[in-house]
Amino acid sequence: MSLAVLACEERFREVLEPLVVEAGYLLLDPATIPPSGLAEADFLPGPDTAVIVSEVSGQSWVHAFDSKEVRYWLVNVGTPAHPGYRPPSRQPHRRLLGVGPNDRAYLTQLLDDWRDREVVRVDCFTFGYRDGLPAEADWVVDTRFLDSPYWVAEMRDLPGTDPRVRARLMAQPGAHELIDSFLPMLLNLLPLYRAQRRSVLRLAVGCTGGKHRSVAVASELVDRINATGSATARRLDRPPLHVPQLPD
Repeated sequence: MSLAVLACEERFREVLEPLVVEAGYLLLDPATIPPSGLAEADFLPGPDTAVIVSEVSGQSWVHAFDSKEVRYWLVNVGTPAHPGYRPPSRQPHRRLLGVGPNDRAYLTQLLDDWRDREVVRVDCFTFGYRDGLPAEADWVVDTRFLDSPYWVAEMRDLPGTDPRVRARLMAQPGAHELIDSFLPMLLNLLPLYRAQRRSVLRLAVGCTGGKHRSVAVASELVDRINATGSATARRLDRPPLHVPQLPD
């Protein structure tokens, strides 16, 4: 089960409530359900539950979670500063300064990351090392040791998804060495991620420009992961959203 707590300024509550519901969470109303005396099972009536804790309501909920050692995801939205507000005793997983369009999109992404799933979902995306490492990557795979189709004139302008490009990449022994060594390690560790409530793992595959080698290898990895049945995988067209976090 997944429990998400959104600690926010009171003025953001009306925006956050429908966003949480649209993300598929059961939204508990702290104003009508007292937390005192409830067991952990009562805190989590559904597979994905959320509580919005504002400056003026719901604070007893998050402190009850802490006292009963209920594990939850925590995100701060804004800077609650109402007199008498007691912040959670732990540091949040993420901080958002407001509820602008980018903040809302990022929060939706976080809530999806924190959903309860039977098996881990691997989100695979590509990048170019010349642009720097992607901030939201969990694992990074480097394919720059492979020969690049860029230097083959008839393939230079083809995308890495083209069957001819993929076939040329996968014909290299190094490509099979990479995947045959990497994939068993990844699959063996996925249940441990799942045990830590991590239901989404982001796998970034990189090459120099992010157009040929990384795309072909990422596509191969997604197909092979899905074929195992022990996880689901998908290839993203672009890196996940990232919002820089302010230092504590």
